[in-house]
Amino acid sequence: MSIKIRNKIAAMCAVFLVGAGAPAFSQAALPGPDLAGLSRALDEFSASMALALPFNASMGLNTSDAHIGTLFPFPPRFSVGLTAGATTMDSSSIENLLGMFDFHGALPGGGRFPIPGIMADIRLGGFVMPFDVGFKIGLLEIGFDAAQLDYFVIGGDFRYAVLRGRGLLPTVSVGVGFTRMRGGIGVSAEDLGFGFAFEDQGTGQAITGTLNVTDPQIGIAWSADVLDFKAQVSKRFFFITPYLGLGASHGWSRVSYGANAGMSIYSSHNITLENLGNEFGINIDEMGMSSEISTRGWSFRAFGGFSLNLLALRIDFTGLYNLRDRNFGGTVGVRIQI
Repeated sequence: MSIKIRNKIAAMCAVFLVGAGAPAFSQAALPGPDLAGLSRALDEFSASMALALPFNASMGLNTSDAHIGTLFPFPPRFSVGLTAGATTMDSSSIENLLGMFDFHGALPGGGRFPIPGIMADIRLGGFVMPFDVGFKIGLLEIGFDAAQLDYFVIGGDFRYAVLRGRGLLPTVSVGVGFTRMRGGIGVSAEDLGFGFAFEDQGTGQAITGTLNVTDPQIGIAWSADVLDFKAQVSKRFFFITPYLGLGASHGWSRVSYGANAGMSIYSSHNITLENLGNEFGINIDEMGMSSEISTRGWSFRAFGGFSLNLLALRIDFTGLYNLRDRNFGGTVGVRIQI
């Protein structure tokens, strides 16, 4: 069989998750979407996701001041706060996948699919030398209907001020950081069924069939390790501090997929579920399917914004722009800084 979907079956979960409560989907309509077209759609989705994860990990620790000062000598400088926001990814790859299942409506967001995040962060000034260090941690658990979403992020960075703003000069810093993020989503989609049609001409004879999936309970989990480099410039003007920066992130991502479901196969030839799974590079039996993928990729971004400085209170507004895939994001942060 010439059709391959190796290591991309995890993206199917996005289709199931969105479609679990959507009556616009066909219920076990046969023949189902062909696996060759599905493979192309999964390629697009995987590429978009590889770009989206490092970009999403860049949220947090974007304080307006390119350098906050030192803990010693006195007075000590530090900040602690909370940041919330979202980055986006192109939703066309998700819509293409949904289209394979007769769902042709547009997703919310005007072509951009938002990926949210929330975290607490702390930044400490250095000792004697003009550097500071930051740490962030975030946890989000949301349950709705038959679905559950989990999100966790932890990270830190180190920044060194190559130019300490004095007089009319701005503050300029360069930094490096590392972020670990993981998440997952699960959904129960009982009374829902799909059929996946397949065909192979590689053996010289037509081999056709349908893989049927019924009553799925689906889960997808992801994790990413992201190494980040950034440069930032800022200058305080009375009660406002504008800032601009550039960043580059390299992410190593892993996605695992599992579906407990009734699995059956109909074919013009004697093909077993195990044979089919071997061709796809996944595990398939009568009780369900599972697979795992690993990806890596770069994200390049510009970021900037301003903070309102009200005594020790800082309110940060940050915009993010992914230079590679032209997606964007934004965060709002509230912190205490002295």
